Amino acid sequence: MAVDHLSELCKYRFVDSKYSDIKLHRTKCTNIIKNVLAPHFIQEIVTDLGDQEYSLLIDESTDILVLKMLGVSIRYFSRSLKKIISTFLGLVEIEDGTAVSIVNGIKGLLAEIKINLKKLIGIGTDNASVMTGTNSGVHALLKNATGNDNLVLVRCVCHSLQLAMSHASAETLPRNVEFLIRETYNWFSHSSNRRLFYKNMFQTINGGSVPLTIPQMCNTRWISIEPAVCRILDQWIELKTLFEIARRDEHCYTAEILYNMYNDPQNHLYLLYIRPILQEVQVVNKLFESNDVDPTRLYNDLIGLVESIGRRILNPTARVDILTEDIESYLDPKPYMGLLLRPNYLNTIFSLMQQTIYANVKISMFSVQETLKVVKPSIVEIAQEFRVNAPMIEKLVSQWRNIVHIKWESLTSTVKFWNEVMQYKDAADNNPFAELCEFAMSLISLPHSNADVERVFSQMSLVKTKLRNRLAVRTLNAILYVRFGLKRAGKCCYSYTVPDNVLRSIGTKEYYDSGSQPSTSADVDEDEDLNILFP
Repeated sequence: MAVDHLSELCKYRFVDSKYSDIKLHRTKCTNIIKNVLAPHFIQEIVTDLGDQEYSLLIDESTDILVLKMLGVSIRYFSRSLKKIISTFLGLVEIEDGTAVSIVNGIKGLLAEIKINLKKLIGIGTDNASVMTGTNSGVHALLKNATGNDNLVLVRCVCHSLQLAMSHASAETLPRNVEFLIRETYNWFSHSSNRRLFYKNMFQTINGGSVPLTIPQMCNTRWISIEPAVCRILDQWIELKTLFEIARRDEHCYTAEILYNMYNDPQNHLYLLYIRPILQEVQVVNKLFESNDVDPTRLYNDLIGLVESIGRRILNPTARVDILTEDIESYLDPKPYMGLLLRPNYLNTIFSLMQQTIYANVKISMFSVQETLKVVKPSIVEIAQEFRVNAPMIEKLVSQWRNIVHIKWESLTSTVKFWNEVMQYKDAADNNPFAELCEFAMSLISLPHSNADVERVFSQMSLVKTKLRNRLAVRTLNAILYVRFGLKRAGKCCYSYTVPDNVLRSIGTKEYYDSGSQPSTSADVDEDEDLNILFP
């Protein structure tokens, strides 16, 4: 809608110049985005992907109109950018949240974009049964659709960690701990007078320092309380004083309850004990949410977290592999659990965290350190799992054995290392490690969390707001293709160079007539000339 004013502004600001003749309003602008720019960025993905194998990250959500939307992101190795790409592939409106509807949505999207479904080697999902069901879940149906019995299912580690913490907290911690955290936030959330009073009181006690805001906790994600727990512990005395004053002056029942809870040393001890555990889990959670980490090292970070939690409840002299063996008989009968915390809290967290060690952990063997070891695991088993035929396995075994004999330079980053291997040439100008490199890059491209598709939904909420609630799915998709395309290129709207063939297509009528007709208020403009952009 802002572009409606652009041509009028140019007429008055750039009189007698070529810019005063610009004819561009919202209909033409919308069609340029839908029919010119969006197809350009889609084609970039398809061309960059080529005939490589790839993974998909999928999740479902609802938009502002409560329409069920399936978000799909794609993850693959970009030969042009020489890095792992994880980017937006599309939003699909689905009838319901069943596995059949989700799979049909995925197949329809890939067919429309012209990406080969048979090249799909892995999917990243949350832990919902509709996604992970053995017989009729999305993973099972996609295995049948692709003909790949070894299609890798990666349950989002971030979701798994959240579920482990939520379950352990619900099973072992008293309910008043969660009540204290939630109601402390609620006390300030709807009253500016209360916030101002607390600020003045805090400054008086602490010599002018301003208190940090108590963040809101998410009901479905217990790790989200970690910042709230830290803030409450840092301001425990001040909050206790606040509710002591509030119960007397406001005669508020909630203030009375909160004061009694802050006056109870047991609640303070509960929060003191769970804070370091929450912080450890949060560190690993953020690693899996990031796009700037080495995927082959994430497994070691996850193992380190599980071992850290496990060693707190195990007998110090126990010799046991906590990842594969039953640890029940090795538990410390008197572990240090704090003064009041129930031992089952860590036991529950540990048992659930063991389940986050997902199926494709063998990608860690393709890290630089593991690959260049003289004595290392065989590559045969993992090659067989990914349908590699016998002659190709022989090549992989030979290349896997010989790769240590070359002096490589990129030893700090796994992706840079395999890029160097990809560029390597022997005396005959051939790459003796081509097959191994392609195989390794396919596995490294497997997803490790669903954070990218969650970011898609965040962008969807920023674009389709209450004021733009009638925005059509096709227009919404087009805007997101442009946004993620610019992000993929590391450019902004003013620094991105649009190819000449794309620029030339802007003035052609067939681009404006292609596809379905606009169906939203933002897509209608009776006075628009669709033939040309610049007369």
